[in-house]
Amino acid sequence: MSDFSFIPPTSVVTIPGAHASAAFTLKTSEVFKEEHNIAPIIINDKMKYIPWGGNNQMPYNIIDLIESDETMSTCQMFNAEVCYGSGLIYDTEQATAQIQAQVEEFTADNDLSSYFLGVCQDFKHFGFCISVIILNEDASRIVRIVRKQACYVRFAPADKSGVIPYILLCQLA
Repeated sequence: MSDFSFIPPTSVVTIPGAHASAAFTLKTSEVFKEEHNIAPIIINDKMKYIPWGGNNQMPYNIIDLIESDETMSTCQMFNAEVCYGSGLIYDTEQATAQIQAQVEEFTADNDLSSYFLGVCQDFKHFGFCISVIILNEDASRIVRIVRKQACYVRFAPADKSGVIPYILLCQLA
């Protein structure tokens, strides 16, 4: 019989062999409950989105909290840089001269280092990132890749199968 053979449905239990405790509850919605009711914000008949937090300011509050603390800011940047690693490395050694030229043109036209570091920051701050892939006129190849900051993104409500049908990008003027 393990030490966890009986755990009361709502309790705080000391984890054996560790200097830690775990909280157990049946209703996680009460633990993570916002002080405001979070309901979709309706834009028009076909579009609505879920706000981030009760006042739709959660991503900005997170950024403010990170930036207001020098240690937190440094640690978050370190985490993003660790995720970034050595950056994007590509190898065209075995490619044709035409492909090598296209790769060189693509990397010259796109600031991949800035893009990739920004994506890593969004992953570390918010757990997701948004990239826009721009194709050439005949849609045969990618000509540009752009990061959209996650804090400006809002998700549509999920459908009955849990799929989010679209996202909205809230651009500031």
